[in-house]
Amino acid sequence: MRKMMFVIMMFAVAVFTVGCDDDRAPKSTRNAFNAQYPSAVDVDWDKKRGYSVAEFHLSGEWGECEAWYDKSGNWVMTAFDMRYSDLPAAVRTSFETEYGTQTPVGEVERLERNNADTIYFIEAQIVFDGYLTFVNLDYSADGTLLRTSVDVEDYENYYYYLP
Repeated sequence: MRKMMFVIMMFAVAVFTVGCDDDRAPKSTRNAFNAQYPSAVDVDWDKKRGYSVAEFHLSGEWGECEAWYDKSGNWVMTAFDMRYSDLPAAVRTSFETEYGTQTPVGEVERLERNNADTIYFIEAQIVFDGYLTFVNLDYSADGTLLRTSVDVEDYENYYYYLP
């Protein structure tokens, strides 16, 4: 009997957990997201720093995407995983001029923002103060280096650009 109760409770928890996913974003925000990204699949809502964030995939995009919405359901920004080879030529040239073509590159992302320029992020592995570390490099589309930061665990570059 105890086993049966345990199985029933685990099933109830699983159903409740799956059913709560959409509750992490108001209906107006979900509607705005669906209108903006009607072909999104594998959508998972979360809360980050007071924003409703949809993690999803889009056909035609290489990796995962994250769309951020404010408390009023207004779109703030979307981050797109991308390949290094898909970066604008000016960004690649700027990076390779400073760090060379052999520098190991980790994650690469494009950040599209509401009423602001697009930003490109490159995570690179370099020697910094004698230590092998990851640095995050933020570039404008014309290849201008906007910001450099040493990688900090659980820090996302686009937090810096939140309004």
